[in-house]
Amino acid sequence: MMKKITNVMELKEAIRELEHQHYVDQQFMRRRIGEIAEDLKPINLLKNSFRHLFEAREVKTNLIRMATGMITGYLVKKVFRKKS
Repeated sequence: MMKKITNVMELKEAIRELEHQHYVDQQFMRRRIGEIAEDLKPINLLKNSFRHLFEAREVKTNLIRMATGMITGYLVKKVFRKKS
């Protein structure tokens, strides 16, 4: 909440503060728009999709289980082929 402005000097100071805040907000928005534009590039969309895919705990667990099953199946086939 802004304090009550009672004279011209306070008005000028309030205007300067608002102009400064406007400048800061503008710079922030420009930077953020640049970041969003970078994130929306096709290569970055792919990178982020794969990163999020592999960060998911369920996916990691399922991939480990799948790899373990494939390795186990491969080893079992090798053992049975040698016995035959």
